Amino acid sequence: MKLIIAGASGYIGRSLVHLAVEHGHQVLMLLRRRSETLAPYGEQASIDEAKDLIGSSADALINAAGTAHVRGTIADFDIANRRLPLELAACVLHGRVGRMIHLSSLGVYGNWSAQPITEMSEPSPMTPYAESKLRADHELAARFRSDKDRLTVVRPPMVYGAGCPGNFTRLCRLVSSGIPLPFGAAHARRSFIFVNNLVDFLLQCSEMNRPSGLFVLGDGSDYSTSELIREISLILGNRAINIAVPVPWLHVLEKAPGVSRAMDSLTRPMLVDWTSARNLIGWTPPVRPADAMTMAISPR
Repeated sequence: MKLIIAGASGYIGRSLVHLAVEHGHQVLMLLRRRSETLAPYGEQASIDEAKDLIGSSADALINAAGTAHVRGTIADFDIANRRLPLELAACVLHGRVGRMIHLSSLGVYGNWSAQPITEMSEPSPMTPYAESKLRADHELAARFRSDKDRLTVVRPPMVYGAGCPGNFTRLCRLVSSGIPLPFGAAHARRSFIFVNNLVDFLLQCSEMNRPSGLFVLGDGSDYSTSELIREISLILGNRAINIAVPVPWLHVLEKAPGVSRAMDSLTRPMLVDWTSARNLIGWTPPVRPADAMTMAISPR
């Protein structure tokens, strides 16, 4: 296949480029600035001039671009998370690109859910980032209304892997430091996904014979915070001190600025039911959760 990958220099984008080339695909990478590291993998173009791609030929355009790990208002996320996907959609709809695979976020459903999330769950974004993602999803669906089979939207949970940005790496550092942690009683389970499994799914969605539509995604990496700390501790070979502080006591901290959402992600459930990905796409994660966790924490 010939693929256009937007956001190729990001954490997920780099993994996607590596796997695509490993599978023998031809890649055009859309970047904010040229990357010498990615130069051996294919042609590069400016993502800021996406409209110039109209007329380009490719089997699929995968959009892994976006702004995530920053604080701000909806306006701070709008250009990268809403407007850019719409520009890329024009390249598909008015050009010679077979289909668009758009990477959204499970965060559009909120910070936690008592029931497993499915494609039918009602969105309830709680952050400007999640709101910008949901707006893009809705506007893309409207743009592709008469070409539904050319758009796939994927909503993964938190992505983890070696050197990933965000809370997973911070938690690994905390466990490694030996600092006592208060999450021994945090048994609510949440879904995560290993970066290698996510990009494998995106590639499979790019194939013309695959069903399109909306998919929530997981890979069986379902852990409570207490389980996750124990797994990290075992792989690192140290003994984590994880005190069983009652969860209601932890939620007293929610009154502190910026703590409420973090406490939700540490103590409340958010599981994904990814039956559709298995049954419709016929997808099986290539890396088992136990192996993925080891690869993420102690990569070789």
